[in-house]
Amino acid sequence: MNDLSERQKKLLEIVIREHIENAVPISSQFIGEKHSLGISPATIRAELYELIEKGYLYQPYTSAGRVPSDKGYRFFVDILTEKEIKRLENKLVKEVKRMQREVEGKIGFMREFTRFLAHTSSSLTVSYLPRESVFFKEGWGDVFRDPEFDSAEKIRGFMDMVSDFERNIDSLLTDKEYEKTRVYIGKEAPFSKKDDFSILISPCRISKRKGLLAIMGPKRMPYDRNIALVESIIRLLEE
Repeated sequence: MNDLSERQKKLLEIVIREHIENAVPISSQFIGEKHSLGISPATIRAELYELIEKGYLYQPYTSAGRVPSDKGYRFFVDILTEKEIKRLENKLVKEVKRMQREVEGKIGFMREFTRFLAHTSSSLTVSYLPRESVFFKEGWGDVFRDPEFDSAEKIRGFMDMVSDFERNIDSLLTDKEYEKTRVYIGKEAPFSKKDDFSILISPCRISKRKGLLAIMGPKRMPYDRNIALVESIIRLLEE
């Protein structure tokens, strides 16, 4: 990211956050009207053009606004701060304690927090305990509401990625690469070459048993919220 000026970093973050929220290409006019940046529309257009030239953004068609590329999303994931994780974690403590009070048994608790993660992230969420052979998938309805799944082809592609993940899930638990939370954007995932989706994978411990959590969805997922959710849940489970 040393090839970006501070102004370009700020504009790139704005484009990514607005695209995640609105699911449309983001124009220089939109940025200028919504954000007080103290620069002219012409300067915004020039900077966005530079971001396209450097591979962080692209235009899906002529005269359209800008959309993040995989490189742009990777920039966004890499700048997320611990402060954001802490802010969301404070909100999660009450919900996790409620589940601990109201849900009986390790398996019931695991199912409940998987549903909670799916609903809160609006993504497909997977939790897995290999020793007990327990595997939960929640959130199909949440993820398929995203506009990215507007065709049968996209739905099939996503389900193929989920199947690839399931076939490789045991190897993920033994690979040292997965000893911390990882985010794979598009074709970065080693077990799938689907270009339209992202997956967040993290090890966890449930009742002192080694397990795994994953959140899967379109590349336009709210990475900051999802990373914070997973990191917070893992921390609370360990405590």
